[in-house]
Amino acid sequence: MPASPEFVRGSPLLEEAYELAVEAHHGARRRNDTNIDHPAAVGRLLHAEGFDDEVVAAALLHDVVEDTDTDLAEIAERFGPRVAELVCVMTEDASIELYEERKSEHRARVAGHSSRAAAIYAADKLAKTQALQHDGGRISEAKLHHYRQTLIELREAYPELPFLAQLEDALRALDADREHAGHR
Repeated sequence: MPASPEFVRGSPLLEEAYELAVEAHHGARRRNDTNIDHPAAVGRLLHAEGFDDEVVAAALLHDVVEDTDTDLAEIAERFGPRVAELVCVMTEDASIELYEERKSEHRARVAGHSSRAAAIYAADKLAKTQALQHDGGRISEAKLHHYRQTLIELREAYPELPFLAQLEDALRALDADREHAGHR
């Protein structure tokens, strides 16, 4: 197992959430191309902003239901109903087949739930855009549109939410990268 990051050490809740996230993303439960790097980055962002351990634990676990064979019942049993509720809100509705409709429903559900869920969602998008910038990755127009809409909807619902200015800057940088790549 990868060494636990500094921000989880000393908190039994975060240590256990990190252990399950690693086991789920790297072990036999794994369904998709997934790893612990992204959830750890999201958790780190939230921890640095002073969010409580339940929010940070939910951030560490936010992809386990979508990407692994872990279910919400196990999350609730091990981490309590509040963490499970946040993970549930962060889990896309797989029954919605069309990408744009699924993302739209998810954004609305997150924005309508709570500032805690919205903070995880904003940190999720920020971590993804930062990773794309760092790795020089390309982003599809549909995903870029989804991230822009996320910024708009979260800013409307929770204007004081951390990460929004950083997300806006990251999206501008990705736009500039796409524009630059188109002129080559």
